[in-house]
Amino acid sequence: KTIFYKNLNDILNNKEIDFLIIAISWDQIIKILPVLLKSKKKMLIEKPIAFNSVFLERLKRKNKNKLNNKYVGFNRRFYKTIEKLYERLLKKDLIYADIKITENYNEIIKKYGNKIKNKTHLVTATSHMIDLVLFLFGKIKIKNLKTVRNKKNKCISTFAHCSNKKNVSINISIFNENPTNSGITCYFGDGTTWKLSPLEVLSVYNKYNIIPVGKKRVRSYKPNLIKVYKEDSNIFKPGFYNQIKSILKKTPIASTIENNINLLKFCEKLRQ
Repeated sequence: KTIFYKNLNDILNNKEIDFLIIAISWDQIIKILPVLLKSKKKMLIEKPIAFNSVFLERLKRKNKNKLNNKYVGFNRRFYKTIEKLYERLLKKDLIYADIKITENYNEIIKKYGNKIKNKTHLVTATSHMIDLVLFLFGKIKIKNLKTVRNKKNKCISTFAHCSNKKNVSINISIFNENPTNSGITCYFGDGTTWKLSPLEVLSVYNKYNIIPVGKKRVRSYKPNLIKVYKEDSNIFKPGFYNQIKSILKKTPIASTIENNINLLKFCEKLRQ
């Protein structure tokens, strides 16, 4: 049975409802977020929930005792491929990580207009990738930042050289209108390379094979693929079912309000 409510407070005050999934347009959630965070109900809220860290921190201070059951819909954390890479990172022998993010921000602005112009990185898959970077590598510091404008199409790309607490280099490249595939590549001390691209496919390599010269007399090298993990497809959006399962546990790993404040702060530094 489907029940329609005209007033949000009627839902929030309904004692028979104990869990809410808020899935509305990207430009509407921020309008009702102050009301949502005042509620004691457990919630999964679609991203983005805010466009600047100051606004979200202010709401956090006002509702600090009601936020331990509020989560944000960064479902890619729950891909099988992310789980496997996370487990590998726990061995703590990462020596270098390379993150590439590709978006067509110009097309997105054409579709939604100027209201999205300075928010594209928070609305699109870019925010998912940044969430994964912070989830997988923890707190990272930007050591060097460079932006490049393409003179032909006026696209701006961002390149950040970062490091984690152990001073491991983590490079982030955000391309606007570029054929490069988005992905995360991790290089480990045991000589293996773990490449996540697309996010639904994780390939593990060790060493490389030398391809016979042949008639062209040009030597080539092919990485030795030893394992492939793939995100399982089902009737739900990838990662969504496991996200809900995690939220229902006592120790979920779903994205929290605090996680989103950190994400916003990091994105603000990227755009300085």
